[in-house]
Order: sequence, then C-alpha cells, then structure tokens
Amino acid sequence: MQHKPIVVRSLTLALGMAAGLSGIGSANAEELPLYLTLSQSLTRDSNLLRDNTDRRRDTISSTTVAAGLNKAYGRQNYRLSASASRNAYSENSQFDNDGYAVSAEVASEVGSNFKVTLNAGASQFLPSFEDQFNRNGRNTERNRQASVDVRYGLYGRWSVNAGASHSKVDYQITESENKTSNSVFAGVRYLPSDLAYIGLTLYRTDTELPKRVLLGGTQVGEDIERTSLNLDTVWQVTGFSRLSGRLGVTSEKHPQDRRRDFDGLTGSASWTFTPAGKATYALSWVRDTNNEGGASLGPSTNSLYQSNKRLTNSLSATATYQATAKIKLNAGYTHAQYDEDSDLVVGGASYQQGGETTGRYSAVSLGVSYQPIRSVGLGCDLQRYDRTASIFSPNAYDGNTVACRASFTID
Repeated sequence: MQHKPIVVRSLTLALGMAAGLSGIGSANAEELPLYLTLSQSLTRDSNLLRDNTDRRRDTISSTTVAAGLNKAYGRQNYRLSASASRNAYSENSQFDNDGYAVSAEVASEVGSNFKVTLNAGASQFLPSFEDQFNRNGRNTERNRQASVDVRYGLYGRWSVNAGASHSKVDYQITESENKTSNSVFAGVRYLPSDLAYIGLTLYRTDTELPKRVLLGGTQVGEDIERTSLNLDTVWQVTGFSRLSGRLGVTSEKHPQDRRRDFDGLTGSASWTFTPAGKATYALSWVRDTNNEGGASLGPSTNSLYQSNKRLTNSLSATATYQATAKIKLNAGYTHAQYDEDSDLVVGGASYQQGGETTGRYSAVSLGVSYQPIRSVGLGCDLQRYDRTASIFSPNAYDGNTVACRASFTID
C-alpha cells in the first residue's frame, strides 16, 4: 500500500528547534512595542529525513530578520509582525528554501460593551519530514488565513462572542493535500471571579481538499465536516500557579469515506507553576484527531484501497531555571501516542477490519541561553528524539539535534 502524506503543520524539527528556541532576542522582542531582530542559527541533525532506512546527517543554517509593532492608541490595539528567513542545507541542497511570515491584528472597543478583533496572516516554510511520503523534493507549504471575532460584554460577569475564519494551505509538490477551511463559532463566557472564567463554545469547520484522490482512485476530492462543542476554562490558582483547559465533544465526518468518521472527546490542558522567581515548570496535554490526511490508496486497482484514521494524545513537560541575571537553563520532555486504525476495503466492502496499531514519539531536550546585554541573545540546545513505526509512519526513526543561535535586537 502506498501511504498518502500526512503533513505536520510545523517546521522541520531541526529548524523548529533553532527558530523556536532562538530565544531571548526574538521571544522577548515579540512583547516589545517596536523591534527589529536579526538572528542566525546552526543545527546539526543526525537523521534529517526521519527515516532509519535512509539516515542523512546534515547541518542547516538559518538566517532570519524579523520586525514587529505592538501599539495601543486609545481603545484600539495594533499588532504587526513580519519575518523572512533563508534556510540552507550543507549536504542536501535540494531542500534549501526561503521562508516568511507576516501577520496583522487590530482590536478595537466599540461603544461601551463591544470589542471587534480582526486578524490576517500568511506564511511559507518547509514542513517537517515526519510522515511525509515525498521526501525527495522541496515540498514548501504556504498558508493564508483571516478571522474576525466580535465580543459583547466587556466589564460584567457574562459575555458572548461570535466569529468566523478562513484558511488556505497549498503545497509545492503534494498538491493533493491542498485544502481550504471555513469556520464559524459562537460562545458564552462566565467570570465567577477576577481570577477565572468558564466558557462554552460551538465550532463548525468545513474543509475541502479538491485534489485528493480517494477510494482506490475512483473519486477525486474530499469534504471534511467537523463540529465541536467545547467547555474551556482558565484559572489563576495563586500568584504562582495557572491552570487552563478545554474539553470538547467532537464529531468529524468524512462523507466520501465514512470509515474515517470520528465521534468522541478531544481537548487540551496546561499548568504553569512558578514557585520562586528563578524556576518555572509547565505541563501540557493535547488530545485530537489527525484525519485530514488519513486515507491511503491501493497502487494498482480501483477496487482495493486502505482507509486509515488516527487519534493523538500528547504530553509535554518543561522546566526553566534562571541561574543568573544573564543565564537561563531549560529542559523539556515530549511523549505522543498515536492510536491508528486501518481498514482494508475491496469492492466497496470491508475485507479486513481491526488493523489497529499504536505509534509512539518521544523527545528530550536540554538547553542554555545567555544574554550578555539587553540586545544580544546566545544559546545552544541538544535534543534526542525517537519514533516507532505505525500505519501513518511506516519507518521508525531516532536521532539527535544540536542547535546554536545568536540574535541581535533593536527596540
């Protein structure tokens, strides 16, 4: 069976580690009213393609320039950000790519009790090699999105909101995974105190993949209909502890392939604890489906195909320690479990059911950051990762990354 690509919405793990942890310079810069940051990172990855049968070591250089504005004028707040990057692979130059990200948000209070928030953005990057069927070319991903949210009830215990969003994702090579999503939502929120709120929100998302080939090649195009009723809360337990969570009753329908339908619970939770000024601990958990890429095809006949679906549970833990005013240490651990189900179909009828597998991913990281002066950030991180084989990722892999970066910020 030939597996369709399951695209992970992130940068390559190596680049994500280098950019996401570019740390002091860029992370703090996002909170500045006006900033300009230049950063450089080098990442050494022992298993670039995430495939133990084709292990490729490589060093990736990422050069990024970023700028942003976060300014309030009266009852309006404006956020603008833009970044551009050049990512070069020393031994696999076919993956060299240019990335960018731009976003804009305007929030304004209207009258005495309304708030309107408009948001738009666009980005381009090279997605992770994990779970991709085509790993030989530069499968660049381009995203565009826009949303609007209107809230009524800014100063009382109760408030209501409603909104809509639109997003579009395109790929340079795997065009069958191009998709367009439209969402609408409405909710109510109650604040029992100034330290907590409870919300109930109904979401509806319709996703269209016009070029996806299904049912052994007999049908082109897929629609995915997802409805979720979510209960969410944020609670500032003490000055040192903060809890947040979301629990949803989710229904995900695939009209063209009902075997991939999902009805069940999804959700997330996080806890942040800062017992003293130097140390911070965080835990997070996410449970959700990943079925938008969940079908695979039979290679030679229209009457034979394989229908796959997946449910993911992931848990991550992080700890940071401010050793001195200029030195920060960090450690992290991530574990994900993929509960996957495969149904072999012949002539439209199930031939073999119960092909269930469980895949696992784990990663542990250690790092250090150094800020000699306000405008300069330096740091290095080491990560060890491991993934077992499963339906969606037939090749197991493991490896290490080492990433170092430097940044300079003008504000």
